Amino acid sequence: MTTIEKDNFIQYKNQLGAFIKATSDISDSSWAKVCDIMQFYKVKKGTRLLDYLRVEHAVRFLGDGIVKCEDHFNGNSFVYDFRVAPIILSETFSFLNNKPSRITLEAVTDCEFIELPRETFIPLLFSNPDLAKFATIGVANYLGMTHYKLALRRTLSAENRYKQFLREFPLVAKYCELKDISSYLDITPQSLSRIRKTIRWTKEELELEALSNELEVVQGS
Repeated sequence: MTTIEKDNFIQYKNQLGAFIKATSDISDSSWAKVCDIMQFYKVKKGTRLLDYLRVEHAVRFLGDGIVKCEDHFNGNSFVYDFRVAPIILSETFSFLNNKPSRITLEAVTDCEFIELPRETFIPLLFSNPDLAKFATIGVANYLGMTHYKLALRRTLSAENRYKQFLREFPLVAKYCELKDISSYLDITPQSLSRIRKTIRWTKEELELEALSNELEVVQGS
């Protein structure tokens, strides 16, 4: 590990520690055990962190980069979330149940992250109540946020879904393909292109308008 990579690892480790404590405080002893199993990785854009029908092998703390989460069902697929650093990233159903995943996790940009491998992290979770509490609250928080986002998208017009996307993911729009953004918004790529050209902005949305105007979305096939 180079000096720069080591510095990044220390930064991400500190961010992960702060994230854990903000969710549910753990003991210094439990944190030391977590630190002992940490692994640091760098991957290029397009790398699959998790493949369809493979078992999730780790919990990751994404220190730098963007990852898209894509669901596969009955021969179809759709993007249901983007994970933007700094953030926890894992397919928890597959991870906790040792079951094949129906989703893929793919790096939208070059990414750097800390991994907590399944074979060592699972025993820690189930032998340390404070870590188990953190994991339980973390999963519950994510499920609650996912429910809120799904409900929000179902009640907003296509134009307002795009505006909400810009508020939530200003960086994602600069790096993701149009087909992935339209899949996340549940509208066609053609409709998204039309919306971006004809959308109306209020005085309170000038920052969103400026962001929309400077976006250079990669036109996917």
